[in-house]
Amino acid sequence: MIKPQAILLIGALVATGVAANFVPRPSATKRTEAWMESQLPVRVGDFEFVASAQNPMQSYKMEKTTYETLKPFGIVSRVYSKSGEQYDVVVVSSDNGDSFHDPSICFQSQGSELENQSVSKVETKSRGTIPVTFLKTSYNGQPRVAAYCYKGPGGMISGSFSILMDLFRGELSSGRTQEGTFYRFISLHSGATEASLNKFIGEYLDAAAKSSNGYY
Repeated sequence: MIKPQAILLIGALVATGVAANFVPRPSATKRTEAWMESQLPVRVGDFEFVASAQNPMQSYKMEKTTYETLKPFGIVSRVYSKSGEQYDVVVVSSDNGDSFHDPSICFQSQGSELENQSVSKVETKSRGTIPVTFLKTSYNGQPRVAAYCYKGPGGMISGSFSILMDLFRGELSSGRTQEGTFYRFISLHSGATEASLNKFIGEYLDAAAKSSNGYY
């Protein structure tokens, strides 16, 4: 049985959410994909991203349906390479909560089989210790290690529900539309481990914080 206090809390949240929909809110600054490309790092330590012939600022372009579904500011997809090590990094930024969903669904829809999922800590110099969701997957029979996390007004977050709540709380407290970012990392080389991906993620987030003056 649901306790009366819980019912009152749920009712208050619903009422607040409904009311918020009718109150004009100042929009956040409208970003563009070109702006995102200029802010994200082209180098991560000794890793450099592999540019495509079509776009010197990205390694590949997401499909049109992805943009239509997520409606983000933009999506930046870069593959960073160094001496046989390769990591695929996708960054999605938006002020629309619908842009942030459970990425494990995307992994499965793109042909990957999920074998394990857990939250681990990643050490960074710019943001301290942060939570990141790691996944062990299989793609065309080949094992891969992947990970994802988010950044909202309250900081770094490991799950899709938590980023939505963070954006909601930030909007209620500030009266302004909030911005968030999704980061997805996939190891592309054989022999990759969670430890090696963990290290790369920490280095990437530090490089991104520096190149974007703290936005990423």
